[in-house]
Amino acid sequence: MAAPSDSGGISKRVIVIQLAIIAVLVVFFKLYLPRMEKANEAARLNERESRIEKFFKSMVENSSGGPQAQTLRGSPSMQKVEEILGAPDTSSTDFRGGLHLTWIGTRHSLECSFDKGQLYFLALTNRRTAQSVTASASSSAGL
Repeated sequence: MAAPSDSGGISKRVIVIQLAIIAVLVVFFKLYLPRMEKANEAARLNERESRIEKFFKSMVENSSGGPQAQTLRGSPSMQKVEEILGAPDTSSTDFRGGLHLTWIGTRHSLECSFDKGQLYFLALTNRRTAQSVTASASSSAGL
């Protein structure tokens, strides 16, 4: 009598290997990917916060009149500001057609106001304390 053939069946070892691969994939997709995405998002938010603070510091002249007397160093275009800071989180227009864009970071929010596409006002707000530091263009009195 001939020994039965095993050629048509799947060995238990192959099934165990496949189940182990599936278990590893489930762990990867359920545990590792969400943690990696959280870490990447935190890094993006920290980078955005850094860009907000650097931009504000680079645009505001140090004046001896205190925080209420801050003036802008220049009036970059809206496109230039968006190149530096990325896409804004919110935007609105006022009744005169001025555009107000806001970037929100982890600790601060930055509102930039534009008239005819040129920056004329900045407001950096501490999100925890709600205190703001503002700066405006010296020629904005007529706006």
